[in-house]
Amino acid sequence: MNSDPGQHDAPQYYRPGPSTGRYPQYPQNPYPNGWHGGSTPPPSPQQAPAAPAPQPGQGPQWNTTSGWGPPPAGLGSEPQGRPARPRQVVTALVALIAAAVPFVVTGIGSLFVTVNESLLNDSGIPRGEFDAALAASGMTMAQFGQAVRVMGVVFLVLALVWIALAVAAFLGAAGARIALIVLLVLYGVPLLLIMLIGGQPLFAVLVVGVAAAGVALLFGRPAKEWYAARKLGAASRS
Repeated sequence: MNSDPGQHDAPQYYRPGPSTGRYPQYPQNPYPNGWHGGSTPPPSPQQAPAAPAPQPGQGPQWNTTSGWGPPPAGLGSEPQGRPARPRQVVTALVALIAAAVPFVVTGIGSLFVTVNESLLNDSGIPRGEFDAALAASGMTMAQFGQAVRVMGVVFLVLALVWIALAVAAFLGAAGARIALIVLLVLYGVPLLLIMLIGGQPLFAVLVVGVAAAGVALLFGRPAKEWYAARKLGAASRS
């Protein structure tokens, strides 16, 4: 039995070098020349250098293969860019504005046009049927002209609201899509019926069809994913 107390207190290490194949690789001996009490152990070769202190105004440093430096592209602290607007949203804006343009023109024109006998004769409206309908309603020609102006103003206001909602939806307001559906149902369908009765079926179907197509594009898959990405990005920035 060895009576030297130093032999019991000295640390024991595996021998360096490759294994015999029966056991995994032995760890390297960090003290090949022996260890003496009180000396500072050498640093481990696998130990990474400490991160340098960031300078004033400098962002966080990343430990890369070439040393400490700025973070890789896309992983920094800068905010990510907004998602690209899909083509369907742009097409929807064009369709929605195109559907409202005839009513804007009609509304503005009604403010400056005077309804009289000459205008009715030039418009090609059957005077017999018109006079009978006017007499049945109890309205005079002046009252009818005033009603035309009021209706034109209503068309103009609704068309401008429609365009404003279309622009808001184009800019990313998801709630504007719901408002467009409400307007389409409340005013588009009755307008379609009025135009069909008034003898303008092609124009009615064209205008309402273009408006409905624009709204449908805003609820398509690319548009829905774009609105969801914008909402998620806004939540992460807040």
